[in-house]
Amino acid sequence: MTKRKKALTVDCRCAGPLAGCLLLASMAPALAQPDSATTAEPQKILFDCDIGSDIDDAYALAFLLASPEIELVGITVGHARTADRAPLALRMLWETGLDHIPVYVGRETPLVTLRDGKPHEQFADAPYQRQFHWARGFDELKPQAQPAAEYIVEALNSAPGEITLLTVGPVTNVGDALEIDPDVLKKAKRVVSMYGSIRSGYDGGDAQREWNVLADAASSRIFDAGVQGGGTDVVYIPLDVTDHVRLNADRRLHLHMRDTPLTDAVTALYSLWRNEERNQTTPRLFDAVAVGYLLWPDLFGVEHGLVTVDERSMTLFEPGAEPTSTVALEIDDAEFIQRMVDRFLEQNLHR
Repeated sequence: MTKRKKALTVDCRCAGPLAGCLLLASMAPALAQPDSATTAEPQKILFDCDIGSDIDDAYALAFLLASPEIELVGITVGHARTADRAPLALRMLWETGLDHIPVYVGRETPLVTLRDGKPHEQFADAPYQRQFHWARGFDELKPQAQPAAEYIVEALNSAPGEITLLTVGPVTNVGDALEIDPDVLKKAKRVVSMYGSIRSGYDGGDAQREWNVLADAASSRIFDAGVQGGGTDVVYIPLDVTDHVRLNADRRLHLHMRDTPLTDAVTALYSLWRNEERNQTTPRLFDAVAVGYLLWPDLFGVEHGLVTVDERSMTLFEPGAEPTSTVALEIDDAEFIQRMVDRFLEQNLHR
């Protein structure tokens, strides 16, 4: 049994003697406590994403829409070809009858790729991602005219302490918002970010530069400085609890056979995303795991301490140091997958 799997026994509904559960639970990091997801009042969420590159953003957005515990107040899209990302979110909202949720577009940025282990800006070569085809020509809804960063500032300042900012892509829009208002993150109820690599990286290897940190290093430094200023409740959902959470073929078949507008949307986007030449067949649910934290913090083992970003775009963690953030380091991945798939299967969203 790997260290990662210890988290599977933290919820003592597991099989086996209760004493065994308690023993293993004591070996895991401190558990997060249930929050407003367990109350009747829905959590207000502002969702910042880069939908259209990897497939996990689409699963995350669909997951938010399918969850009655969530009130999605707005969606902001960022990174590279932002104007092509917005129609994906807009069409999903339209197909599910949730077109009252506004979508805001961030500025276009360079597309960062890695060559010989070094980042290179590739905006001129930014591809028209295959997922973009799903919403090509869709014009039933339009994004808002207000830039994404301005909307983030306006939304958080208009309802201080009420809205959770959920970020699952490069933090360009957040960095731009901080340039407008350096205190804007302090107005959020909390910030939950799929961001960083603490003790393990991609494919279970050593900690490494995580994509959302690396893809816009300048904005990551601004975000880091904003957090270090204190006064912001930040939860990091790093590779440690996301990279190994994957949607296998059997689960994907269940979603395909469900045949609702929402499951049809994620199935279609998965079909476009799949690229056998790059060995992309089994989705890693990075961003959906961050949504899962909002709903079921009991599935996560967390630690508290100082998170910083160094000049190489590595995320560093100092347990117990201040300003203190929450870092998720363990997850009951099997239970998470079961609950997420159930949520998709049990919804009936439609126009």
